[in-house]
Amino acid sequence: MTKDSALRESITRIHRVLTDHSIQFHFTGGIASTYYGEPRFTQDLDIVLRISCHASDIKSLISNLEKKYILDETVITDAIKHRRMFQALDKSTFVKIDFYSDEKIPNELSRSVPTEILPGLTVPLVSVEDAILSKLLWIKGGSEKAKRDIEGMMRANKHLQFEYIEKTAHLLGLSNLFKEMLSQVSIDNKKAE
Repeated sequence: MTKDSALRESITRIHRVLTDHSIQFHFTGGIASTYYGEPRFTQDLDIVLRISCHASDIKSLISNLEKKYILDETVITDAIKHRRMFQALDKSTFVKIDFYSDEKIPNELSRSVPTEILPGLTVPLVSVEDAILSKLLWIKGGSEKAKRDIEGMMRANKHLQFEYIEKTAHLLGLSNLFKEMLSQVSIDNKKAE
């Protein structure tokens, strides 16, 4: 199995599991960066989901995941209750999935975009603006790769809703990082001319 086919199989499988159980979610991370910006190799999947903290809902999610994924029930239960990240490993493809059980960008799931990320494979994808905001959070945490991802997305998308990004970046305490990235992309664009 090639890495591309493993990723496709994993995306299809987790999409089906979450959709079949009416869990609101979208793909983010490297998949979004590649779709909206410059193609890059990604070895895992990142998913933001909305799930209640009720024990029955958590148990239902776990029972549906454990059939196809290696996971830790205690870690998942704790992560959902405390709105943190948890992981699962696809038993067939060994693709790792990071699940974010809380929206880091206010109401980001309401702005998900149904997107054909691979031929014949349409999934809910984070909006490009929210993908940029998410990457700003990663930069704040020290990620250099996130800077390259933002640069690629900003260069490839000429009709971004900058007012929304700027306003939300301010709410998240990311204004200076956003201005820095705008300046960097502007400088790089001038060098290319």
